[in-house]
Amino acid sequence: MESRFRILVLILCLIAAASGLGAGPVEARNKKPAQAPQPAQAPQPTEASQEEPSSKDAKDARDEAGPMDVFADIERGWNAGDVDPILRHFGSQKVAISVQGTGPSGGTFSRNQSYYLLKDLFRYTLTRKFEFVQYRKPNDDVSETFAVAERHYQKSDDGRLIKDKVYVSLHLERDGEAERWVVDEIKSIR
Repeated sequence: MESRFRILVLILCLIAAASGLGAGPVEARNKKPAQAPQPAQAPQPTEASQEEPSSKDAKDARDEAGPMDVFADIERGWNAGDVDPILRHFGSQKVAISVQGTGPSGGTFSRNQSYYLLKDLFRYTLTRKFEFVQYRKPNDDVSETFAVAERHYQKSDDGRLIKDKVYVSLHLERDGEAERWVVDEIKSIR
C-alpha cells in the first residue's frame, strides 16, 4: 500500500511539474502577499565595523563560512525531519538524490519533486543521528565542495536501526553579481 501511495505522489509531482503549476510546495501557494518593505535604518558604525577587510579575507570568509552555513542548515533540517532548511539551498538546477529509505532508487529531481521525496523519507524513517563528520574541497576549485555525514535512522515499518553515510555536494551558483552555495547531490553510501 505504501509503495502505491509513493508512486501516486510521484506521478502527481511529475504531472504538476510538466503542466507548470506553481514554483513550490502546496503550502507555499497559500501564503499571503508580502507587505511593502519598510525603509531600513542604517546600522550605527562600531569600531570593529570600520576596519576594511582585505580582499583575501573576504574571499576566505566566503569560501569557509558559506558552505559551512549550508551544511549546518542541512544538518539541522535533517535531524528535525524538516524539509524547508534543506530545500532553501537548492538552486535553479535539478539535484541528484539517491538516499536509502526513499521511494525511488535515485535520479535527478526538481525542487518540487525533492520536497515530496524528502518529506516521504522523513515520514517513513526516524532519524536518530545526522552529523557531518568530513568536509572537503575537491581539487583547488573554490566553487565546489562536499561533506559526508554519519546517519543513524530507524525504519518505521520494522524498527530496524540502520547506519550509513550521506554525501552532500555543493557548488557556487552565480546569477549576475549574486552568488550562493547550492546543493548538487545528496546520496547515501554504505
